Amino acid sequence: MERSNDTKEYLNTLRALATVAVILIHVSSPLVNMTWMRNMHYWWIGNVADSAVRFGVPLFLMISGATMLGRSYKITDFYKRRLSRVFIPFIFWLTVYVGYHWLMLSPTQQNNETGFAQWAWDLFLHEGISKHFWYVYMILFIYAALPLLSAFVHKLNVSQLTIVTLVWVFAAIAGSSMPFNAYNWETDYITKFSGYFLHTAYVLLGYLLSQLPVWNKKHLAIGIFILTIVISAVYTFWLSNESNKLNLTIYSYLSFNTFAQSVAVFMIFSGLKVKQIFLGRMIGTISNYSYGIYLVHIMVIGILFRNGIYWKITHPVFSLIILTLSVLFLSWATIFIIRKIPGGEHISG
Repeated sequence: MERSNDTKEYLNTLRALATVAVILIHVSSPLVNMTWMRNMHYWWIGNVADSAVRFGVPLFLMISGATMLGRSYKITDFYKRRLSRVFIPFIFWLTVYVGYHWLMLSPTQQNNETGFAQWAWDLFLHEGISKHFWYVYMILFIYAALPLLSAFVHKLNVSQLTIVTLVWVFAAIAGSSMPFNAYNWETDYITKFSGYFLHTAYVLLGYLLSQLPVWNKKHLAIGIFILTIVISAVYTFWLSNESNKLNLTIYSYLSFNTFAQSVAVFMIFSGLKVKQIFLGRMIGTISNYSYGIYLVHIMVIGILFRNGIYWKITHPVFSLIILTLSVLFLSWATIFIIRKIPGGEHISG
C-alpha cells in the first residue's frame, strides 16, 4: 500500500489533543481515587473527566502508525534517528527522575545501608522510576519491530490491511484481562512484552485509518465518543459498587470501549484544518513539544501536589481545568528552557 502525499496536518491536532488528554488523566486520577465513597459528587466529576480522555495514549500510538508505517527503512538509519529522538531524551529524564525521587526521600531514608546506586536499581526493578515511563518502554519495543512491521503492511491492500488490523484489535481486546506488568522490571517479562504486542494494534489501526478517505459523518463519530464516556463512567460506578471497591477495569487501553473512543476521536479530527492562526500555532507548539511534555509532566504534577496544589484548590470542575492548563504550560516552559541550552534540544524530548 502506498502512502498518500497528503501532509495530514490533522495529525498535529491529534498529537496536541493526546498530550492534553494524558495530562488530564494524571490530574484527575487522584480525584477518582481519593473521593470514592467519601465525596461521590466530586468522584463523578473525576470519573467523567477520566472516562472522556482514555484515548490519550492510544492516540499517540495511532499517530505513530499513521506517520511511520507503510514506508521502507534502512535499518541503521532508522535506529539512529529513533535513538536521538526517543532514547537519548528518555535516558536523560530517567536520570532526572531518579534524582528527583532521591531528593524527595527523608534524610533517614537516604541514609540507608544499600547506598544510592543500589537504591536506584531497586527502584527501577521493583516500582519503576516513574510509572508514566511504561509508555516509553513500550514505544521502544514497538520501534524495534517497526521496520519489519512497516515492510509487512506496505505489501497489503486496503482489504488485507483491514482484516489484519481487525484481527489484531480483537486479539488485544480478548487479551485485555491478561495481567500486564507495566511498571517494574523484576519478573514476568512474558506478560510485559505480550502487553506491548497487544498495544501495537493501535499502531496498525492508526495507519489503516490514515489511509482511508476522510470520514464525513462527524456527527456519528461525536455520538460514539459521547457514548463511550457514558459507558465508561456508568460501568465504572456499577462495577465498583458491586465489588465494594474502586474498579477501573474499563479504563484499560485494551478495552473495547477505549478502542471505540480512540477511533471516534481520530475520525472526528480526520482531515481537519485549523484556519485560526493563533490556535494553529498553539497546536503546532504543543505537538512539537509533546514528547518532552510527556516526559516531564509527572514531575510537574508531583511538585504541585507536594505543595498542596491539586484538585482541592477549588471545585473540581474548575480545578481540573486549571491544573491541566498549568501543568501543560509549566511542562512546555521547562522543555523550552532546556532546548535553549546548548545541546539541550538533544536531551529535552
